[in-house]
Amino acid sequence: MKYLVLFFSVLILTVSCRKGDLPEAHYFGKVHIDLMNLPNTPTVMMYLDGKPLDTIKIIGGTSFDIPAKEKAKLSAYDAKSKEWLADTLLTIVPNGKQQLKFAYSTLFGLKGFIAEGGNSTVPADSLDVRLFNNLSAAFYPLESYDLSFLYLDPVSGEIMESSAVVKGWGRKQLSPVLRLKVVADNGGQYTYVAQLRDPATGEVVSQPDGSVFFVMTGTDLGGKTRITTVIDDNTGSISFNEIDL
Repeated sequence: MKYLVLFFSVLILTVSCRKGDLPEAHYFGKVHIDLMNLPNTPTVMMYLDGKPLDTIKIIGGTSFDIPAKEKAKLSAYDAKSKEWLADTLLTIVPNGKQQLKFAYSTLFGLKGFIAEGGNSTVPADSLDVRLFNNLSAAFYPLESYDLSFLYLDPVSGEIMESSAVVKGWGRKQLSPVLRLKVVADNGGQYTYVAQLRDPATGEVVSQPDGSVFFVMTGTDLGGKTRITTVIDDNTGSISFNEIDL
């Protein structure tokens, strides 16, 4: 009798396996991580729950197949120094796929994981931006400047003064986050320009060519998070480089 019970137990287990009813631990989800091209970013090694996975490719990123579980801790380390950089907790859904970005820059004071699409808390009509001061001392000798902003209203066509302002914007410093409305109710796009001001007098600081502002935003910025590096060329004319987070 006991052999008959054993036979049916094995038969039931076999049939269950054929139907694909494997324990959840045998299922996997995919996590793809892109490494953002920021200043001072090291080679980044990923760990899962303390066990090494692989480094993240600079171009194209790297995908990992991770066993399904409610909590998985992904950790990023400097591959050379073995220094811990950041952690994130994920729920790995069977057969699911998650997209992440990893940002690390001591220059910008950034380190951590960013979900696909950037900061999901930014409204669809707004942009979160931080400005990095990389102006040369030869043309802009003050240790810090104030920034004020003007914008073109897409509804009225008027040039308006923005309430946004940055005080004490020092050289090689990243400004606090500015939230700017970039999409009007009618779908039109706002365009912003920035002005440097002398913190002591409040006077607008002209560029060597006489310009008193520089264009800072374009189109298709709703819901995004961005770092804009403000630079000047060998004539002192101001321009910028942008990185979307």
